[in-house]
Amino acid sequence: MRNVFHGPAALAEADVVLQAVNVTVWGRWLVLLVVVFLLAYRPGFWYPDQVAHIFLQAPLVVFNGLVHYRLLTRRPVTWRWMLALGILDIALITANVAVRGDFDSLVFVAYYPALVAFSLVFTSPWLGLAWATTAALAYAGVSAGAGPGLDLEMGEEKALLARVAAMYVIVLCICLVVRFERTTRLAALVRERQAQRERIEASQEIHDTTAQTVYMIRLGIDVALSLAGRSNPQLAERLAATSALSKSALWELRRPIDMGDIVEGKELRRVLGSHTETFAQVTSVPAEFVHSGDEPPLTQETKSGLFSIAHNALANAFLHAQADRVEVRLDFGDGQILLSVSDDGVGLPADYAERGRGFRGMQAVAERLGGMLEVETGAPGEGTTVSCVVPRRPDARGD
Repeated sequence: MRNVFHGPAALAEADVVLQAVNVTVWGRWLVLLVVVFLLAYRPGFWYPDQVAHIFLQAPLVVFNGLVHYRLLTRRPVTWRWMLALGILDIALITANVAVRGDFDSLVFVAYYPALVAFSLVFTSPWLGLAWATTAALAYAGVSAGAGPGLDLEMGEEKALLARVAAMYVIVLCICLVVRFERTTRLAALVRERQAQRERIEASQEIHDTTAQTVYMIRLGIDVALSLAGRSNPQLAERLAATSALSKSALWELRRPIDMGDIVEGKELRRVLGSHTETFAQVTSVPAEFVHSGDEPPLTQETKSGLFSIAHNALANAFLHAQADRVEVRLDFGDGQILLSVSDDGVGLPADYAERGRGFRGMQAVAERLGGMLEVETGAPGEGTTVSCVVPRRPDARGD
């Protein structure tokens, strides 16, 4: 889901906040649904003495509806919107307590989820305690001033103290849970970034050492092949096979090298375009990259998976298809992403799926991304097309 929450540093991480906002919005609809049910089930309980409860729900319907609309249309929901919803929650709950005028009423219980919702969004313990104090003062003031007030002989002041204390306990518990969760997430993020740096360094090291060595070996083999000429057909055949093998090895080395660009956060279309160009240079098979649509901010898993499928399909086209031309196409649609690799080679045998692990691996990657892999192959000369369709899932941390 697209990140539509913007706010100060006192907030939780954007994806956590967005989930909390969605939960609280639906939670308010659930409360309103319960109110409607009670109205229909026990109309005499509300009318005419408690009719004010009905009108008090109108502001909640309007404002909660506005926030929900912004979420559905993926418009930014700033921290001011959430603060306004929190104020509205406390005000409406307090107003309902005042209208009810009965200390034994369970309306006060609504304070607790309202405090939880606020503490999940605004993670500062001081803000949480300040908000709990606001709710406690509002509830205590209404309980003491509305209706008959507190019955000291019945010990209602002790019950009030316990209810107020519960507000602080709930806020502190939520703050502790959020802090623990945040610490865990930050530690995981540090490990992930360290692993990414190591992968980038490894890809660069492969490019600077191993790949260069294999490239020089390939050039040497090609020179030896040209020197051998037709004087020794058996030697020429061996050198040609070794040259093809060196091209295959060099192409496989391009996988971790170009995967480093994915880790660095480059767009998939740019990485695949460069990868396709490199394929043509390494294998001497003409290759073209075509793309359409605007690329959304994809997750690294999606980009890595599609890159892996394209790389394996290109490897098959070079090693087995005897192709004269290859085309890589990447289309970004409204709800899905289509990747296809087509060649004009000899096609695939009937039992291609059982040979090796290449197609099974591509199928597994497609399924892990929530998509599907299709292979179309015809008679010799008609070539093969490997297509993968996955849902268009933008990165939750993108814009």
